[in-house]
Amino acid sequence: MSAERGDTGPDLDVEIAAGITADELVFREVPEVAPRTRAEPDGEGASGSERSGLPYGVEAGTVYRDVRVDYRLVSRADAAPDVERDPPGDG
Repeated sequence: MSAERGDTGPDLDVEIAAGITADELVFREVPEVAPRTRAEPDGEGASGSERSGLPYGVEAGTVYRDVRVDYRLVSRADAAPDVERDPPGDG
């Protein structure tokens, strides 16, 4: 599974997308980034971003201009195992 824009369809259970733009952007510190996707109990997930005006390794104090970042996270959950449940009104 990939988070590329072409990966869509009914087999994706969750899709979250966000985009930002900025005329100028400055990082005071280099951010520590550790993206994680998780789908439980046995699903799969992926995330990715498309950027313009902003490298993947930013530097503290550098002014980045005309920035755009589009981020997408997708997930697919496998069918949950059958679980016995009490009928409504019991218990």
